[in-house]
This record gives sequence, C-alpha cells and structure tokens, in this order.
Amino acid sequence: MRKITIMVLAVMIAVGCAFAADRTISDPIQIGVGARPMGMGKAYVALAEDADTVFMNPAGLGSITGPKLTSMYTSLMGDVSYIVIGGAYPNTENSAFGAGIVTNSTSGIDLRDNNQQSLGFGSWGQSDMFVSYGMRIPEAKLQVGGSIKYMTQGGTGTADIEKANASGVSFDVGAVYKPTEQFSVGIVAQNPLGAKLESGNNIENSVPALFTVGTAFRSEPFAGQKLNMAIDADMGAKRATTFHVGLEYFPTPVIGFRIGMDQDPGVGGVETNPTAGIGLRVSGVEFNYAYHPYVISGNDTHYFSIGYVGMEPEKDSFALNLTSPADKSVIYDDNVKIAGNVPKGHKEAVTVNGTTVPVDAKTGEFSATLPVEQIGKKLIVVETLNDKGKKVSEDRRILRLVSFRDVGEGYWAKKPIEHTGTVGLIQGYPDQTFRPDKDLTRAELATILVRTKGASVISGTPLKVFKDVKTSHWAAGYIEVAKRMGLIQGYPNGKFNPNSKVTKAEAIVILARYDKLPTYAVENKPYADVKINHWAAGYIQAAKEAHMLDYVKDVKIRPSEDVTRAESVEMMSHTSLADKLIKDLLSWDTGFQYELSKPMLKAGL
Repeated sequence: MRKITIMVLAVMIAVGCAFAADRTISDPIQIGVGARPMGMGKAYVALAEDADTVFMNPAGLGSITGPKLTSMYTSLMGDVSYIVIGGAYPNTENSAFGAGIVTNSTSGIDLRDNNQQSLGFGSWGQSDMFVSYGMRIPEAKLQVGGSIKYMTQGGTGTADIEKANASGVSFDVGAVYKPTEQFSVGIVAQNPLGAKLESGNNIENSVPALFTVGTAFRSEPFAGQKLNMAIDADMGAKRATTFHVGLEYFPTPVIGFRIGMDQDPGVGGVETNPTAGIGLRVSGVEFNYAYHPYVISGNDTHYFSIGYVGMEPEKDSFALNLTSPADKSVIYDDNVKIAGNVPKGHKEAVTVNGTTVPVDAKTGEFSATLPVEQIGKKLIVVETLNDKGKKVSEDRRILRLVSFRDVGEGYWAKKPIEHTGTVGLIQGYPDQTFRPDKDLTRAELATILVRTKGASVISGTPLKVFKDVKTSHWAAGYIEVAKRMGLIQGYPNGKFNPNSKVTKAEAIVILARYDKLPTYAVENKPYADVKINHWAAGYIQAAKEAHMLDYVKDVKIRPSEDVTRAESVEMMSHTSLADKLIKDLLSWDTGFQYELSKPMLKAGL
C-alpha cells in the first residue's frame, strides 16, 4: 500500500512541476485530534475543554483554570505516524494561552518511476504548529479564541519531491456560548480565508476553509456520575455537510466510556463510521483510547492519548446564600441591607466585611445594615467556614451615586449630573439641591473647569486676582487656580464679573478650548441659528462632532441664551477627562476594594 501510494504521489508532483498547476491539500488536523474526541466521533466544538481545545476550538481556552497537556499517537494504514502534542496554561482567571503541533509522516518509502525502476527511498509528511489564545467574557456567557498556525508539507528522496516542500501561515477562530452550566453552543472556522502553502516548484497548495458548528449537553444523572452528549456539523465550499455525534459517560470520576459516529467526505460520497473509546483518570493524569474503523477494509485504527487534566475540584455542598443586595447594585442611601442564610444549625460565625453578624439558629438566616459612608464603589464580602473548616465567601459590588432632591427620575440630565457629582467634578448646594435649571455663573464655570482638571485649591486665603472677586468669595480659590492655569480670563478693566451669567456660545467655546478640540472653517451652519460667520461657529461645530451637544434635539441651539447648570454639566461630561472618569466609575470590573466596616447588626430578618 505504501509503495503504491508514494508512486502516485511522485506522479502528482511531477505533473505539478510540468504544468505549474495549483492543487488542494487537506489540513492534517481533520484526521482527528485526541483519543477522547475521537472516541466521541470528533464531536467536540461545543464541549471544548482540556488541552485538545487548542486544536479543535481555541475558544475553549477561556475555561482553562489550570495547566493542561495532551498527546496522541496512532499509525494510519500501518505506515503513517500521526502525532499530536499540545498544552494550555491559564493567563488570568478568564483567559489562557495554548500551543501545540500536529504532524503525520512516513519514511523508508520505496520510490519508483513509471517504468518501475528504483529511485531509492524517501519520506513525506505534513504538520501544523499552533499558538492559541482564548478568553471568557462572564457577563456575556461567551468564550472567544483564535490560533495562528504555521503549516508545512514536504519530503525527501528525489529533487522533484524536495521542490514540492511548501509552507504557509493561516489561522483559526472560534466561539462558545454557554447560557447554562449544562448547555453550550460552539462554532469554529478553520482556515476561514483558505490557506496557501507556497512551494519551490511554483505550485500553490490550497487548504480549503472548514466551518464547524456544534452543541453539547452536560448532566449528572446520579451523584458522582457525568454524562456528556455532543453533535457537530462540518460545512465548507465544494464539500458535503458531514456530522459528528458523540456520547461520553463517567459512572465514576475515574473511568469513562465513549461511543460516537464520524462522517467524512469520501470519493464515493459521505463515509460514515462508528467510533468507541475508553478513558482512565488517575491523580490528574488521563489515559484515553479510541477505536475508529474506516470504510477501507483493514484500515481500522487505534488512537492512544495521554495527558494531564488536573485534579477534579471537590464540590462543596455547603451553601452560603446571599439574598440581598444584588450584585452590581446602584444605591443612593448611606447604607445597604445585607441578608442571607446558611444551613440550619450552622455553628460557625458569619462576617460582613470583617464584622460578625448573628445567625438565627432555627432558620439559619442573618441580616445586617452596612454603612456606605463614601460615594463611589464598595465591595461587600460575606464570609463563613464550611463544615470542613474551609472559608466560603460571597461578594457583592455596590455603587453609591450622589443624589439631589430636585433631580428626580425622568429628568433629562439625571445621569450626567449624578455621574459627574460622584466623581467630584460638580457639587450641589447645602440644602441637597442642584438647581439644574438655574443659569450658570462665571464663578461656577471656573469651579467646574478646575475640578475637571483635577487641580487642588491651596488651603488658606486665596490671592486676589480680580478686582471684583473678594478673597472671601466662595469660589475665590477656584478662580485663582483657574486664572493661574489659563482656563479663564478677565475683562480689560481688571474685573471678572463672577456672578454674571454665561451664554451657551461662551460655555461651548470655553469647554471646546479646554478639551483642545480641533476647529476649522465652517462650510455649513452647525445649527439653523448659527451662521457660518458667527464668532463661535467653529467651536460649536467641533463640540457637536465631539458629542458635547447630543442633548440638543432641536434644529436651533439658541447660542445667545444663558446656559443652565444642567446643560453645562451635560456638555462637560463629554470632555475627554470627564468621560474617562465616568467610564471608570461605571466599570464593574475594577475599583472595588475590600474595606473593614462595622455593620449595624440585626438578628434574623
């Protein structure tokens, strides 16, 4: 068989050299990777776990929490060695890197020409080398990943064979959506743009794209048992759609049994073959075997794998249930209610941010009122010890925003006022109001600009920088800093007129200059009531393009009208610095720190 196969190969290479024709070759990973997936009929795209996912769906790396290794060996048709080696290592809690190689090769080939004259002995092989990365997006219940592949094929024995040596670079991308712990959907594109391997004989070897979609279902029919079911479908141009179906059953955590159905395109149509396998897991090491018969008689193949999957984490039946507050809660009060329960009769203490709270011995319920004295982000940590003395905890992320009595639900600028107030860019009045519809004064605008810059006001009596701004004026310190930083200017008479109102055009110009927005000659009126030769037209156009004026729904902006406090805050919230501060404030991924607090305790609920 090997002799005949290589003779045909030699003829193909010779013809290719003579006519410089392009040809299509297969990707070696389509033979199958890993004895575990092979035993399940290669249905693995949605299951996507362990190191085999490096090759079959890199998105599975997003669920890797510990080091994983895989390897596989088989002899195809008794002549071709097929080897797989790969591994994965976590990068963060929700991401991991992977690498591996898939290769098939044969040597000692008896080469003969068309007249059956000996040409000596040769070798031939293909390989894919992978570098992969995958990540999990918990809030979207989604995993995504990709692989860069270096692909080669070539051999030795004759000059024509060696000229056929070829290589190229390609990539795979994949995703897994897991709405529940039991169900997942996966998709992977292998060589989605097609791969090109350039050879020394000017032949372009093409590897076609292959797209696979699949689903997987996981269950535990009884305690200590696992049942996995999966089905995949392969699709590509100029090929029949084929399916892969697999079933895996672990009656104990140590041993697993697998059966499946594998379909592949063949010369005479789709070839369907049954598969079977068995796995053994001991101390984190997994031994797998798969049996795969093929349509060609005598080509039944045995696949052997050994890998490292890590120890199965012990499941803790102890339940610490925190019912209030919900994670990612937004609050306005200076306290938050903590409530939850532990199993009845639990004797270990329950703590909320380091302070013990009483537990109702009969119901297992507990509650406390936790002070939230500072606005901004706060992490709440509820802890106890389980029956084995291991710490169990539940976390909650809380965001406390500032609130004003006169900015209620439905007010058009409620969010920017609350957000800028929380990050410290604006303040209200002593009576807990903001007076959003009050016209903005020059003193208030100077104060906003200084705060937005993050500058601090020097303690003590400020310098008198304008004739009409007394050192006792509430904004004197801010006006001094704003003048020193070049954020404001006075009038030729040496006055600042701190209590004068600011027009919309003036506010826009000041904020646009402050944010260093690019301005240019205006060709079209930015608003119906702003002529192209208006003194502020360029700044109004720049502010509009920077989304500072998105709140304006009318065709007119009325530039000569006085700007309100709410309007100024809305515009200011879109400046680069304010936008960054607000985005950081609203991010649930960073900025939450554990702080020791002393809750106001309550027994029971």
